[in-house]
Parts: sequence; C-alpha cells; structure tokens
Amino acid sequence: MIYIENDAALRNVLGGMLSKSPALEMIGSFGRADEVMQRDVVLKADVALIDFSLDQNGLNGVELGIALRNINEYIGVVIYSQFSVRPMVHRVPKSMRSGWSFFDKSATMDISDYAEILQFTSAGKGNWEEVLAVDGEAQENESSIFFALTPRQRSIMSLTSQGKSGQEIATQLNLSYSYVRKELSRAYGVLVPNPAMGDDLKTAAVLKYMELMRLS
Repeated sequence: MIYIENDAALRNVLGGMLSKSPALEMIGSFGRADEVMQRDVVLKADVALIDFSLDQNGLNGVELGIALRNINEYIGVVIYSQFSVRPMVHRVPKSMRSGWSFFDKSATMDISDYAEILQFTSAGKGNWEEVLAVDGEAQENESSIFFALTPRQRSIMSLTSQGKSGQEIATQLNLSYSYVRKELSRAYGVLVPNPAMGDDLKTAAVLKYMELMRLS
C-alpha cells in the first residue's frame, strides 16, 4: 500500500502503525500528491490510502486517486477525510468507481479497521455504493462543472472568493498578472457559461464556485 497525508504528525503516527500491521505491506508514505506520482511506485501498490485535503494549489485526494488509477488501473483507492465523505463519491467518474472506498476520519478506529477497509478495497471492491446511497443526477452535473476547472483555476477562484485581487493572487501564487487574468476569464466561462444580460460575471462566477464548494 501507499499512504498520502499532508499532516506530518498524523502521517508519522498512522503510517508507522500501518507499516507494522501484518496484514499490510507499506511501500511508502508521502506528504504531497507530486511526491507519489512515480510510475514504478504506483504500479507496485495494490491500494492507496489518501487524505482528501491535500495541497490547496495541487490535487485533492480524489483527483490524486484518479491520477493513480490512470497509471495503475488495478489499484484500490481509499479516501478518508475530516469532512463528510458522501458527496466525494460524485467526484469519481462512474466508470471508475469500482475499487473505491470512503470513510470519515475517526479517533475510534484502530489499525484493524484500517486494514480491513484497505484489504477489502485492494480486492477490487469498495463501499462507494453504500456511502453514496442515492445517486443524485443534479449533484453529478455539479461535480462535472467542478472538474471542468483545472487545479490552477480552482486555486485562483478560491483566492478570488476570499476577496483577493488579481494582482494579489499573482503575487501569492508566483504567477504573472496576465496569466491570472486569462485563467480567471477561462474559469468564469466554465462556471457561468451563459451569463444573463447585465450580470456581473465575476460575482456570478464566485457565487457559483462557492456553491460547488459547499456541495463538495
């Protein structure tokens, strides 16, 4: 298995406990999405345990899981989070949901609970249907809009929704101002593809982005 968690303290504690489990073989633990994107490592793993909340400016846990599955089509993906995991199922393409499991972080879980979920998922199974319960078409559509934004556009929109100006965003993300403006324009087009006459496009896009984040 491979383990990806950006909280160093938790990664050291839980990773150490998982590596000592006789039911699991730890290939590696990582703090960022880009650290784990090594083809030889991903191909060796049969399951990945991933924290949903990774780097704000990079991939989240679900996006990383999809990237890993594109390298190794047989790898099981287990997403855990401090937030409700049910809406996260919608972020995984329907054709790829086999072998995905989701659960909320809980202090009451012990290593045997983790091992059971990881082994179950590595066998190509998963609890996504149980977690999802009801497949809402409207939320599927909203999820597709969210994923139409690139990770960079989501980072820029996140800062825009916090009231940051284009120049402030460029400085914070170490980007050129013209690049930020272009990415904002593209993001607005995704979030508000058919603006009404007289709409403030920036405001409409920010409101739509914040709505998507509440659903996620």
